[in-house]
Amino acid sequence: MGGQECAACWRWRRHRRSREVIHGQPFGVRNLIIFLTFSVILVTLVLQGLTLPSVIRALGLAGKKGMEPEERYARQLALKEALAYLEASKQDKSEAYAHAYDDLIDRYEHRAAAVSGEGGERAATKAEVYHELVRASRGAVEAERRTIIRLRDQGLISDDVQRRVERELDLEETRFDLRP
Repeated sequence: MGGQECAACWRWRRHRRSREVIHGQPFGVRNLIIFLTFSVILVTLVLQGLTLPSVIRALGLAGKKGMEPEERYARQLALKEALAYLEASKQDKSEAYAHAYDDLIDRYEHRAAAVSGEGGERAATKAEVYHELVRASRGAVEAERRTIIRLRDQGLISDDVQRRVERELDLEETRFDLRP
């Protein structure tokens, strides 16, 4: 029993000493120092967190929007090579494949126009057509998705069929997430 009383007494003395200065005087402004420390840390973190994006933009350190010249050059060259390949491959195939190759070549030409951003009125028109193609394709995928969900809700198809078709629609949709 004596050991427990001694431990309780030691804890009380330690607690009491944590509130005193070396010379035995009570530390009266302890609560003020804790409050000021908390306030400085909170204001520093919140103020920096909220103002850092504005400071970065003001100093011009933010990343540029759009493509860098190096990326634009790489994309233009890659699209040019892809178009050359499609044109050469089209020559080797019969007339039955001409429509498929023409469709692909047209898409690549629209992408090339969107990447270049140059070339006068024809390029701007090609870029606009490409963006409209992407918008229309996304709309068609959404219409398919709504129909599949409606058929499942009506009990005309099973959940497994819905998942398989939606997976294909998801893959089709990711095609349009690529930037020109």
